[in-house]
Amino acid sequence: MKLARFADTFRKDEDGSASIELVLVTPIIAWALLSTLVYFDAFRADTRSERAGLTIADMFSREQTPVNAAYMDGARALLRTLVESDPNPQLRVTSYSYDQPSDTYIVRWSQNRGMGMNLTTADLALMRGRLPILANGATSLLIETRAEYRAPFALGIAPFTDNNLGAVEFTTFTVIAPRFAPSICFDPTPANPSNGDELC
Repeated sequence: MKLARFADTFRKDEDGSASIELVLVTPIIAWALLSTLVYFDAFRADTRSERAGLTIADMFSREQTPVNAAYMDGARALLRTLVESDPNPQLRVTSYSYDQPSDTYIVRWSQNRGMGMNLTTADLALMRGRLPILANGATSLLIETRAEYRAPFALGIAPFTDNNLGAVEFTTFTVIAPRFAPSICFDPTPANPSNGDELC
């Protein structure tokens, strides 16, 4: 009888239940806060990457004199400053034209910093669906950037499921027409600008 009364009293006793609930809920609250932090920071990095790509594209489109290797290095340095999340962002700039009789996009020149390979006319053929229609002989610029973002915490939900905190890659693909010149030229030998070897 006493045992039954004690069990009934113990069952009805609610002292300390708040502490137990707090222990159970705290990990969920901490996970939710960290998830919010990581996703907010990732979207911020993605937005910075997009804006940086547009800024670099706009910069190239306004040039009226030939660009060169030093200009490309400076553009990558600017990209690094704008992106912030990646100390080694990658950049590729390609000037191309459209030949209507052959219905072909033709590379005039292509330069990259960190992307490995310059684009060729064959590469542009594979990108045909992503390139806008141009008038015969018109030129345009393709600016590609790539930057990595590493989350400070692994959350267990995509894309931050990797416990080793692998990088998430943000890329931009921007096509822009020259603003003040028919085409943007590249000078491989800026020390001798009068030798006429500019690629336009």
